[in-house]
Amino acid sequence: MVLVDEAERRGDARGALELIDDLLCWPDGRVFWRPQRVLRLTQLAYMAPWLPRWATSRWLLEQACQELGPDRRRAYANAIEIAAEVRGGLSNVRCPEGEDPRIKLTDHDWVFRQCILYEFGGLASFLTRASADLLADADRIEEWVMAPMGGYRLVGRAPAITTWEDLASRRMIETPNIGSAALLVVGECAIGRLVPIEGGRMFETVPLEVSEDVAIAVSHSPDDWVQILRDARRRGVDVVNRGCEFGFLSDVPTLVSAMTFYESRDAFLADSNRKAVLAAADRAFVEDPLEDPDAVDLWACVASEVLRPTVFGLSAGLNADEVRVIARLGRTLAEPAAQFCRDLAAAAREAA
Repeated sequence: MVLVDEAERRGDARGALELIDDLLCWPDGRVFWRPQRVLRLTQLAYMAPWLPRWATSRWLLEQACQELGPDRRRAYANAIEIAAEVRGGLSNVRCPEGEDPRIKLTDHDWVFRQCILYEFGGLASFLTRASADLLADADRIEEWVMAPMGGYRLVGRAPAITTWEDLASRRMIETPNIGSAALLVVGECAIGRLVPIEGGRMFETVPLEVSEDVAIAVSHSPDDWVQILRDARRRGVDVVNRGCEFGFLSDVPTLVSAMTFYESRDAFLADSNRKAVLAAADRAFVEDPLEDPDAVDLWACVASEVLRPTVFGLSAGLNADEVRVIARLGRTLAEPAAQFCRDLAAAAREAA
């Protein structure tokens, strides 16, 4: 684990994957590493030509979250305490019998993540130890450190753009549609940190769905967001703060994306997954899935699967209809999925 951490800190995704392969499973056959970490490193290693600089910034966030040195233990303990309080106590953390609920908090709790990265200086501290090359590849990461919390209302979704209302300024803000609002309905609210990137802004991680009054309160008093969530819990307001999956190139939870296209776990693992994604996209061009306000954002799910290395890859075997759909996705989706689709279609046409 130490060697893998060091490889990531150097920006060596391929080296980290090779080390992981040396100890992939526990003696009982269970995978030792978190699936999201393996996916992230695979995307970094094999999809580098298509990755925007904000991908490196998000990689730095993940490294900062997983670093647990002696000087960070008190911060971890404090962040766990706050996250548990917002949930109403550790007893409200759902986990397998016999498992320490604090593990679930450190891996899947939105409040814990925000506290450890920002309130307790985890990101700022990690940037002093990351390699200069990795920092140079990142997208304005020094400004991310100071990004304030905010409250936002989802106004609209398009295949490539998500539109939000800043509840403090009442201004409209557009972010790339990487699935940050995939599970929200237009009109619902969330809190999160908007950060600058080349050509615009995005959420540094998936925002947290909250009630309108909580979002408004946070928008007007961003430094007090933790206390506002505490007060909401004491009033009996349920904060949707459990089971979060923190994406890398996409904020769509893996299970949600898989359930959108695949009928079973076996189908998800089969070679037919490419055909399932393209068939759904082809139908969406005709039926316009955005007309159903309660549906999961299909375009964000398509983009998520496009960027999963096991789904496509620059390989032969695409038929003319598939190339047609992929080329159209290249004109429809948000980056980096759009550029990948354009290059994939071009490579397939050259090989034909």
